[in-house]
Amino acid sequence: MKRLKITGLLLVFTVIGSFAANAQNAKFKNWVITSSQSGGFAGINKSFTLDSEGSLNRKNRGVENFRKIDQAKINEIEKLIKELKLPGTKSKTFKGKKIYDGIYTSLIITLDGKEYKVEGNSFEDAKFLALSGKQKSTLEKLKAKLAELDGFLPDSMNN
Repeated sequence: MKRLKITGLLLVFTVIGSFAANAQNAKFKNWVITSSQSGGFAGINKSFTLDSEGSLNRKNRGVENFRKIDQAKINEIEKLIKELKLPGTKSKTFKGKKIYDGIYTSLIITLDGKEYKVEGNSFEDAKFLALSGKQKSTLEKLKAKLAELDGFLPDSMNN
């Protein structure tokens, strides 16, 4: 009887673990990457958005520029987004700069409507993902791919 209970508990934990692993590696249908830069004495206000359909939209001080990115590049970017494994990643509060004329950046990846603040900085304290070493390495590869898209990332995020 005791052996049956232990086996039953192990089975329950295995099933729960399997659900948790599947939820973390869940496929997503749509994604959007948004990079923005704002602030500074001159009033910088830039944003760049790329979605899973290949639509690249750039805004700089009210002027918009739109173009379509070819599917091969979108597939490469999507592969890296999947490799990041963002669902389930814990977030951490990062200290704000508290500089009134500072330049603030953000990189957000949205998967099926759920936002993941991947990196950036702000005036106030803000929550961003606490990426593992492997996730950081993958993020650098993703940023390199985005930089190939004719200046997708602001200079301060392209290090």
